[in-house]
Amino acid sequence: MLLPENLQNFPNPTLILIGDFGKTLIYKAQDIEIAELRTLEAAEPAHPDSDASVSVGKGRMANTDSKIDEGEDRKQYAKMLAKETTDLVDDHAIKEIQLIMPAELARRLEEELSKDVVDLFTRKLEKNLSKTNLVEALERLHETPEPIKD
Repeated sequence: MLLPENLQNFPNPTLILIGDFGKTLIYKAQDIEIAELRTLEAAEPAHPDSDASVSVGKGRMANTDSKIDEGEDRKQYAKMLAKETTDLVDDHAIKEIQLIMPAELARRLEEELSKDVVDLFTRKLEKNLSKTNLVEALERLHETPEPIKD
């Protein structure tokens, strides 16, 4: 897809990750084009045995003693996203990475990535814009200043 003229500022191959803990869209932008490379979706959380479930409303089930470990699910998702990011950096000769995701996911992702991949981060917008259209998300991202590199 061709980028709108005001967003055609990707002189280097750039990976753009837009997501949350449920799904991340991964794009590659360069020059005036952007293309979706992958959609990474979180695995369904492991639900405990349904013996403790109760009927709610019209036959829906709710577990009153949920043992789902959201922290562990998020950790595993960040690991999966870090592996995918690293593979794409290598496969597509990526020179920059830009993130649009909640602060917790950005932090967990950075913890899982090697320093050389984290050093490719040029912009980060710590917001959940996963349901926002691509052009609007990129416009909001590019309103954020680039960090000063040491």
